[in-house]
Amino acid sequence: MLRTLIFSIALLITITSVSQIKLSGTILDASTNKPIDFANVALLQQDSVFIAGIETDEKGKFNFNNIAKGNYILSTSFMGYDKSQIKINNLEKDLDVGDIALLSSDISLNDVTITANSIIRKPDRQLILPTQAQIEAANNGVTLLRNLQLSRIIINPMDNKITTSGGESVQLRINGVEVSQAEITAINPKDIIRIEYHDDPGMRYNNAAAVLDYIVRQRESGGNINTNLANAISEMGWGENYFSAKYNHKKSEFSTNVYWSHRKLEWTRENHETFVFPDRTLQRIEQGEPTDVKFGQLNASLNYNLQEADKYLFNVRLRNNYNYIPNDFSDRSSRLIQDNSTLSIYDHSSTYSNSPSLDIYYQRNLKNEQLLIFNVVGTYINSRNSRTYQESRENLTTTDIYSRIKGDKYSLIGEGIYEKSLSNGKISAGMKHTQTYTENLYMGDVKTIVGMNTAETYAYLEYQLKKGKFNYMFGIGGMRTYNSQGGESNEKYIFRPTLRITYNINENLFIRYNGYISGYAPSLSDLNNVEQAIDSLQIRRGNPGLKTVTFYSNSLTASWNKGIFGAELHANYNYDNKPIMESVTLENGRFIKTSENQKSFH
Repeated sequence: MLRTLIFSIALLITITSVSQIKLSGTILDASTNKPIDFANVALLQQDSVFIAGIETDEKGKFNFNNIAKGNYILSTSFMGYDKSQIKINNLEKDLDVGDIALLSSDISLNDVTITANSIIRKPDRQLILPTQAQIEAANNGVTLLRNLQLSRIIINPMDNKITTSGGESVQLRINGVEVSQAEITAINPKDIIRIEYHDDPGMRYNNAAAVLDYIVRQRESGGNINTNLANAISEMGWGENYFSAKYNHKKSEFSTNVYWSHRKLEWTRENHETFVFPDRTLQRIEQGEPTDVKFGQLNASLNYNLQEADKYLFNVRLRNNYNYIPNDFSDRSSRLIQDNSTLSIYDHSSTYSNSPSLDIYYQRNLKNEQLLIFNVVGTYINSRNSRTYQESRENLTTTDIYSRIKGDKYSLIGEGIYEKSLSNGKISAGMKHTQTYTENLYMGDVKTIVGMNTAETYAYLEYQLKKGKFNYMFGIGGMRTYNSQGGESNEKYIFRPTLRITYNINENLFIRYNGYISGYAPSLSDLNNVEQAIDSLQIRRGNPGLKTVTFYSNSLTASWNKGIFGAELHANYNYDNKPIMESVTLENGRFIKTSENQKSFH
């Protein structure tokens, strides 16, 4: 009995000592010396029998625990890099293999072939690794996004605008820096490491509908030039043209992007309107004739990026966006039938705008897993638009409306963010202020000048916690909106709490609830005190008395992914308190359309 007890204790001591061997290291990009997060690390026996597999963390580190003594092969792989295999002989004690540098593969995914979307789920985002076929079938960052078919992300084929399925705008970023759609279009798909999809962004992103962050590799030397010209040779005008050039030198990267897209279409309009007067009802049936629609944009940017892994990132972007719409979607040439008589309608609008901007972004990594971000953006928008509307009967003009608007808008945005990673979560805080001044000169039938000051300030404190199968996010914030025009001003403060709870049932299935309170200010076009005729029966009138709206959002998401299959159920309930919506009244025989704060909207 005593001999058995002694043997058992000795065996337990032996097993304990063996189980305490640890194997660790760091995976780096050989060309940039930056850590590669979420790389695949596998531990094999030297006869290739699989022992264990893990992913590197956000600093490229990995750690195998409870390894038995023996001989092993450490295999490392990541999309777009050559596979690395290291033999480890006679492992008897804790071993840190140090830095393992992976070389970029000349042919993307040459060694690591992903046949289905690889999705790595994190508490606050999804990491999307495109397949080889999706990369080869794309010629820029937007077409790659279209190939990925991400849940609730919609790309308009007319103008490539990226929105959610509910029509909300999507915030776009490259390596964490907010960019324009034109800069996403200029990305070479082979340079994309992954796309981070924030399908339920937190308070740092001001509760945006969605955020897409393209993580792109940066090299230490060399450069490239990339261009793609696609134009339709037909009466229908269509074009997607872009040019990009990049040069890298040590920690610096210089790049330029030019994007030109244009459309020329033809459409006809049919419309049926009913105007209800106190004493009669008027029916107007519009039969459209073929009408041109023509628009385009020319966007260019110069970019300088200075970066040292795990230390700092400094980015300066000088942009200029030129948009032209010589023939708007509202254009029409029509026959209008009313009261057994026929009118001819001509309606033509054109808009041109030029917008230079300077964007300065600085990110500093501090000790103890801390991060500071500062961002300043200055923008000037110069816009011109005009409209001509005519109604005629038997070649005699009965209604003639003409308007021109010259607009100048100046805005300055400043933002500061602090983050600290904890052992089981993260704490962050930030503040953002936007100051805008707009001056519109109205000419034509209405002659006036409107000057307007608007401001919005937003601050928040957020705490994220991971505990077991649950991820929690608690946040408190507040916002202030202000506008003044012609001696009148409005100011409002809104309390903005946020709660997000995610339950990870298993590695393939999760359920998430997100609820928050927020607000939105009225648009500048609604706030003006100008009155303009729409046609012979209708007038558009601005409303300087509009108030900022408070809204409440609740959403529930269930998502399942396994292999090539995926499914998502998304339910949402919103409540707007005193929303800004259209109101129509009758004055002196004409219908007045304006915006007012209504009671509520669900």
